Amino acid sequence: MIKCKGIFAALAAIAVSTGQAITHHPGPYMPLCSHITLTASYLAEAEPGKGPGFLFVISNDTNKDIRLAEPVPSSVHWYAHVDTKWLWRASSGSGGSFVDAYNEKGEVFAYQPKDPPPHPEYMTVTAHASHEWTESVQDHPAIAYRPSCAICNYPGEHEYRAVFAYAYVPHPQEHADGLLACGLRSEPVVMPPLVTSHSASK
Repeated sequence: MIKCKGIFAALAAIAVSTGQAITHHPGPYMPLCSHITLTASYLAEAEPGKGPGFLFVISNDTNKDIRLAEPVPSSVHWYAHVDTKWLWRASSGSGGSFVDAYNEKGEVFAYQPKDPPPHPEYMTVTAHASHEWTESVQDHPAIAYRPSCAICNYPGEHEYRAVFAYAYVPHPQEHADGLLACGLRSEPVVMPPLVTSHSASK
């Protein structure tokens, strides 16, 4: 367990403010969920022949079914350990960045499509249940490690973490009633340095 969540939050929000963290501009925002959690674990081989990926679990400890717009998660934020500091490295996807960098339990920016999605898909997790699935980087590009700026390649980085997030507001014409009206963020996920370093060198 690492004691750097505040640093993670601050750096993520700073990156958003400079336009480098995620692919959408900050828009609507929503609170983080209570009693609903998103967890992730790294997999060296998500599926046979598809390379690395992650095992995801959403746990719904509420009395109601929840419904999310896929893809889930909708974004990922990467950090590197350099000397004694954790530094933001890259982000991709959309939705789930902190509105206030210093409030880890506060609101997050949500993604809202400009046009109604042509073929929307949704995930449902029933009350007091959990849903587990795997995603390969090959099939879900938003979770791939893609550094977005040259200056974020820090000499001496030797440990890596990833934080996954989800926050989505439907388009007014999407007709998707009952979508989760709060955001999710995972705890930092330990990443193997070899994989991340290799990706960064491409």
